[in-house]
Amino acid sequence: MPGNFCHLALAEEVYRQLSSYMPLDKIKFMSGNLIPDLAIVDKKISHFRKGATIKGLFVPDMAKVEKELFAIDDTIKLGMYCHLYFDYSFIENFLIPEFEWPYERMKIVNPRNHMEWDPEPFFKKDGVYYQGFNEINHLLISDGCISIKTISELPEDLPNTGMEVFDVRCEKTWKAEFEEYLNKKEEYTGNIFNYDRLKRCIQKTSDQLVKKIIAK
Repeated sequence: MPGNFCHLALAEEVYRQLSSYMPLDKIKFMSGNLIPDLAIVDKKISHFRKGATIKGLFVPDMAKVEKELFAIDDTIKLGMYCHLYFDYSFIENFLIPEFEWPYERMKIVNPRNHMEWDPEPFFKKDGVYYQGFNEINHLLISDGCISIKTISELPEDLPNTGMEVFDVRCEKTWKAEFEEYLNKKEEYTGNIFNYDRLKRCIQKTSDQLVKKIIAK
């Protein structure tokens, strides 16, 4: 799944485009985009998980997500829908094509530099996968994809959704976690994620989401 900074960048862009078409409470919408990752209930439930096209990876079942969360008249749920839509798009349209997945060798290979990793250390907390996000977080801020002003305006405790699966949350607030990642100023190497391609994925997914929401 994409990191919180990527979700915030997507939310900013979707909000920027949607606000020209419909009234949208930015605080509620941005909050909704963060809420799914704060739930401590089994991610299979909170993320409506099903198998992705690569064995061992999972994506949201978008038919179920759409039924539960695609609500134009509920800004928080709409933000949550955008979060899960991006989870799906990121895995299937960015992460899977970005790497090679030789199942017989149980490796993850970056074809751009021939670096390879074992799946378990690659995806573990503070592993290679998350290091890749640490390298691009500050680039998203410096490029204006994320507004620090908006972040400062969001509440420490995000609003409840009325859905228990999303309202049982970690004790650590999202802002505390955000600050932790903000302090990890790792130099961008491009060894894991290609920043330009990742940014294009965010833009393309934002455009698709806006068209879908306007058409509803």
